[in-house]
Amino acid sequence: MFRTIRFLFKIILLFLLVFFRKHITVDNLSLPDFISPSFLKSLVYFLIFWLSVNIVIRIIQFFYRKKKKYGDKYSDNIIVGLHNIYYIVSITGLAITLLGFAGIELKELVTALSILAASIAIITKEIALDIICGMQLSFSKDLAIGDYVKIGEQKGKVLDINITKIILQNENDDIIYLPNSKAYYSELINYTQKELRKYNVDFSVPPQLSISLEQLKNIVDQVLSDYTEYLDDEQFNLKITGINKDEIRYKIQFKLNQINPKMSNEIKSKIMDIIITKLHGGA
Repeated sequence: MFRTIRFLFKIILLFLLVFFRKHITVDNLSLPDFISPSFLKSLVYFLIFWLSVNIVIRIIQFFYRKKKKYGDKYSDNIIVGLHNIYYIVSITGLAITLLGFAGIELKELVTALSILAASIAIITKEIALDIICGMQLSFSKDLAIGDYVKIGEQKGKVLDINITKIILQNENDDIIYLPNSKAYYSELINYTQKELRKYNVDFSVPPQLSISLEQLKNIVDQVLSDYTEYLDDEQFNLKITGINKDEIRYKIQFKLNQINPKMSNEIKSKIMDIIITKLHGGA
């Protein structure tokens, strides 16, 4: 309800500002000494521009969420990309307005920027590269909010993709901020899109500490029975992967219903604890 009221307020304010600009001459107004006509004109133009951009972005987001049947607070790459466009356009408009406050005309501004373009590019090249890469990542299908990914050496769940950074949450609940340019040019593995929800437990046992496949099967059954709500199905694979004079190698594979490294590590640890206890008890 509050969002609707705020949106309607913006529309009403926009119409009032447009009416003011068209039908009221600023030069004829009685203004305080500290407010110049040029200042007021620039302020009105900026507010009209900012409200127009804001309203257009909100309308696009509304119809996109309605088409996809998403909730009001849902965000995906398209929503994030629209937010980034809104921020960039708003900042650009604000910069031009501030220069307008100083009495600099748009033509003079373009000339000044062309002269300073080289120095600005050198100073802000990393930020500009992050913004460009962020825009591309926002509208890319390779990465989405909520995906579990590996970017370079960092692995975690994507919490946000903003103008300059990607925010990840790793298995230890640490929050990691990665520059968009680093994420764009690094090797990217998206575990969610590939649906890599299978987890392996690899271990080896000396021949003298014998344990049968049937005993291992019972151990895995015992552990997985406590995690049925996290499993895609209760089936698992158990096999011998190698035999030599020093060890017998085994692999246990189970599948979760979603990417959940923390839960998979808990299941692996519990399986190994019981196996180790069984081996020591039988030694």
